[in-house]
Amino acid sequence: MASLEPERPDSSEESTRPGANGTMVETDSAQTSHEGTPATTREPSMSNPAKVKRDEFIMDTNNSSIVSKRSVEKLYYGNEPEYFRYFVSKFKRRSPLINRGYWLRMKAIDHTVTRFLAEQSAKRKVVINLGCGYDPLPFLYLGKHPELCANTTFVDVDYPVLMQNKLGIIDKTEPLRVLLPKLTKTGSETGLLASSDPYVAIGCDLYNIDMLRHVLQDHLRIEDSSVAILFIGEVSLAYMEKEATQAVLEWAAGLSDVRLCLLEQHLPDGPDHPFARTMLSHFEKLRTPLNAIGTMSDMKQRFADAGWPSAGTDIRSLWELWSDPTFLTPEQRRSLDKVEPFDEWEEFALFASHYFLLIAERKADQDWSYRPYRASLAGSTSRISLVSAPGSGGDSPVPPVPQEQPLQAPELPSSFVPRRFAAVVPATSEISEGEAVGLLGGLGSQERLTDCDTYSRTEDLLPISGPPMRSGIMGHQVTRLGGTSNCIMTGGRTSPDKASAECWLRQDGMWRRSQSLPEGRYRHSAVALRLPTEPRPAHTVLLFGGKTSDGHVLDEWLLWMGEGGWRTIHVAGDAPPARFGAAMITDAREGVSGVLIGGMTSAGRVLTDFWHWSLEADMSLYCRNVTARAAAVLRHNANILGRFGAQLVRTNRGILMIGGVCGGRMLTSQDEILNMKTLRTHPVEGKRPLFVGSSITDVDGGLIVLGGGATCFSFGTYWNKPSILTDSPEASLRCGWHLLTTQKPDAEMGMNMGMGTSQAEVPDRTVQQSNGHVEPNLRLPDPVHIPRRSLAQGIEFEQFVAEGRPVIFSEGDIGPCTAMWSNSYLKESIGYERKVVVHSSPSQKMDFKTKNFDYVTQDFGAFLDACDGGEQLYLRALSRDAPSDQPTNLADDYPEIAADFELPGELIHVVENLHSSPLRISGPVSMWLHYDVMANVLCQVRGKKRLMLYPPSDVSHLGFTPGASSSSMDVFNPDRPTRHSLVHTHPYEANLEPGEILFIPPMWVHTAAPTEGMSVAVNIFFRSLQNNSYAAGRDVYGNRDLAPYERGRKDIARIVKSFEDLPADVAGFYLERLGQELLDQAKNITSSSQLHTMYAELS
Repeated sequence: MASLEPERPDSSEESTRPGANGTMVETDSAQTSHEGTPATTREPSMSNPAKVKRDEFIMDTNNSSIVSKRSVEKLYYGNEPEYFRYFVSKFKRRSPLINRGYWLRMKAIDHTVTRFLAEQSAKRKVVINLGCGYDPLPFLYLGKHPELCANTTFVDVDYPVLMQNKLGIIDKTEPLRVLLPKLTKTGSETGLLASSDPYVAIGCDLYNIDMLRHVLQDHLRIEDSSVAILFIGEVSLAYMEKEATQAVLEWAAGLSDVRLCLLEQHLPDGPDHPFARTMLSHFEKLRTPLNAIGTMSDMKQRFADAGWPSAGTDIRSLWELWSDPTFLTPEQRRSLDKVEPFDEWEEFALFASHYFLLIAERKADQDWSYRPYRASLAGSTSRISLVSAPGSGGDSPVPPVPQEQPLQAPELPSSFVPRRFAAVVPATSEISEGEAVGLLGGLGSQERLTDCDTYSRTEDLLPISGPPMRSGIMGHQVTRLGGTSNCIMTGGRTSPDKASAECWLRQDGMWRRSQSLPEGRYRHSAVALRLPTEPRPAHTVLLFGGKTSDGHVLDEWLLWMGEGGWRTIHVAGDAPPARFGAAMITDAREGVSGVLIGGMTSAGRVLTDFWHWSLEADMSLYCRNVTARAAAVLRHNANILGRFGAQLVRTNRGILMIGGVCGGRMLTSQDEILNMKTLRTHPVEGKRPLFVGSSITDVDGGLIVLGGGATCFSFGTYWNKPSILTDSPEASLRCGWHLLTTQKPDAEMGMNMGMGTSQAEVPDRTVQQSNGHVEPNLRLPDPVHIPRRSLAQGIEFEQFVAEGRPVIFSEGDIGPCTAMWSNSYLKESIGYERKVVVHSSPSQKMDFKTKNFDYVTQDFGAFLDACDGGEQLYLRALSRDAPSDQPTNLADDYPEIAADFELPGELIHVVENLHSSPLRISGPVSMWLHYDVMANVLCQVRGKKRLMLYPPSDVSHLGFTPGASSSSMDVFNPDRPTRHSLVHTHPYEANLEPGEILFIPPMWVHTAAPTEGMSVAVNIFFRSLQNNSYAAGRDVYGNRDLAPYERGRKDIARIVKSFEDLPADVAGFYLERLGQELLDQAKNITSSSQLHTMYAELS
């Protein structure tokens, strides 16, 4: 849960502000006016300091949750009264995955509360929300369903400081206050804070169960038999120590007529599942570990131990609820897709599988030993039932599936490119078959990709490239045509509402456009067929299903007829229903029959059917439903057969079904690989990939698993490293598979196909000199425009840091500074006469190497006036107390304005690794070209600024002398010698607007110049490398070279000295050879980071 700071007047921005612990946390405030609200402080506590600090972190978790629920409210409940809006200052649209996850959470709680309120009973009802945060549950019912609220009191319970802030919002918000007639505040700092007929606010730490019990009994007499109680704990008890949580459960179980609804995380496949690891790590980073987490069976046992009858306790995962047609109708599920297109199904299933809804009931006069009563508990109203279905986590465990030999998935030692939902491309020739495999397109860490990775076990192969697509794509299929290297790529999508109908044929190593599909589609199924035609067999492709741009799910079968395009195939016998994301494979490598398994309906339900199909001589398709036969073998585990997003892979063990998600429960390491020949599973031992969005193919050494991973809800992104799925790890790794190269599409091919610049538009490559000689054109490479990412859509900043590429973050809130930091305000706040040391330059370009500027001490106010008047001045703030010894910090050196600047909560990693935060103010003067050893974010407050950046691999072309971190090269106005160097570089360009944030990775060479008005910015440097990489001692500016480089320069001096006694030509001979060896080593190391260049070429 989180406390709320008073909002500044007329603010309409959701922002991040420093929390009580000094870190940056996301906070929300009511959209209604909060001016004049007194700041609250946390109550004095006799607890140990560690618990006080932990409580603060727990309160901070409320903020992102309430913003996400507000996103759901506005998008999915647009025609209903809105109440979350009053607790969030500005609407912030979350990603479709987070929206859908919170929608399901909210639906589960709503279902439980509605069912309780609809019970026919003469008893007074009390709904107690434990750890409520800013959740407006009472207002949702009082305002939207008043008919259910007769004789009902809603109780909000949370930390006192949080509840005081919540009451402050209610008090100043008329639409909330009108629902609470005669709301009276007690004036207490803890305990009973306020009450009215339908509402009670209690400020209480749930560790203090005695206080809570006394307040509820004194005010509401909840221990009386005439009272029916519903407790709600939505991800609140999970943060408590297990013993404290148990005390709450035991106390609640002692009441006479009580229900308890718990919605929390759990571990369906233990803490080592990739999603679970990411989730647990996320909460550890927030310093709010999930102390009480376990399995659903663990939780049900804890309820039994606390005195809750087992027959009255029902627990199911949210994924099971989603898949249950009695909980959500197909129409309800389909309606969500009308709000926003959605295709994160595997990630949604992982999220929902890691959360459960538990509903427990206990009545003193009820004999709970009679199990069938449980059904009438759920069905006591017209509302739907939550009776556990077979296989529910709350029931007895399902018998394990018989198993085959276990497999392991050792990771390949080479580098990799993060991508998922890509497609495997065969080697470019039959000669290299088995020696190389390509991975084309897919979703990368920042965008959908057009390039192709080549994985190989040798070094002397040509790289595999993909077709010259106009944009990155995912959800496509690449199908090999028989035993040749020819293949065809079909369909795919950019966004979920932009499906592609394009088809590309690779023949004899060259890609060309083929006939398009009748309609764009993605997540379709495709297999290669070998037709027994005369005089020789024909290789073709059979395609089924998929999803279109408008969300329509297809049931058509198409056959590729070469130059004749695509032909619709008539189905004889039973026809498989429409689906997307199904698995399909032929019975034999070059056959005309095969199987179709699983997939998903348009209503978001995973299908569990199993079909056999065969292409007949008359070119019709005969289909048979063989689900019953397979289900009879798997029995209780039949649901692991029907999957969405799985792959069928032909191996020497038979055909294996690998990964994907099934309906109702999550696949585990014990059953996510199913042998289709024996219908037994291959358990995966040790660390394993996340079989979501991965591409798997049979190679020498085992099955190579390329790509894959998932956005793990709001917890972070997990990327698979390439691995080999095998029963002999050491032998498989000896095969030497590794990433050979990442190849961009062939641009010239794209031009030839009519997709690129016409020949007339190709710029001249030569220039005529006055002496008549012709030299290569010094036309500089066009800079890549640095991509922008919206903070309003949610980002995983640490992933951008790990990728090491610049990015501009927009639509974030850096505080009122963008509106307030006028010259007059700065002079008044900081002081006109405060002395500052500034750079004064006679030239528009400052040069640190030649020192073409003077350091001048000026009054701060005079400096601002001079900048505003066009003088070439520049201020880079220094530490006020120790400018030569300590880095500057905005809060310490300019405390008068520091509170106006806020760093968005998504960038908390910056604060946690902070080095310095200098204020930068400049007139019309450009910065010298330089690099910083520290990573940094440049937050533009006022004015506009242009920056040029170059990747670290360009440093040898940019005029840096040994040991220098700055260069005299003018990249904005290059002369001819400079142009000769710049033609070999890969420039990036950023044009910053006020409020935007540029992330500059370490060692990226850059320079900056204002383009409009005086420039004011806050530059925050932070450590992004291992701490032992940085040189010991002072580093005031964040650009002291790394310790290994400083040691290396000393080593070079020693090496040179060791050759002093040799003749000069001999010494030079060997030193040049050593230098070349060093360069070769550098090239080998940087080959793994060629993404810098690749990204520039692709963008």
